[in-house]
Amino acid sequence: MVHRSLLLVLLVLACLQFFTLANSANGPGLCCFSYYKSPIPANIITAYKVTSLQCKKPGVIFTLNNGKKTCAHPEDEWVKNNMKLID
Repeated sequence: MVHRSLLLVLLVLACLQFFTLANSANGPGLCCFSYYKSPIPANIITAYKVTSLQCKKPGVIFTLNNGKKTCAHPEDEWVKNNMKLID
């Protein structure tokens, strides 16, 4: 009887681990945790990406011409202007 209970507990734990791994695979790719405050000139931005709605904070990730990525707040006016210029 003890062996069956132990086997059942191990099976439940294995299932929980499987579902946890499956859920994290569908999580957001990149999220912003802090924002760059100063305006970035549009001529050094090569691309942008709006972060996933699954992220805790909204954000826009700008890719600069040197390859670096930086986060900005999507409600900042300079961010909106740069997104319009890139589009």
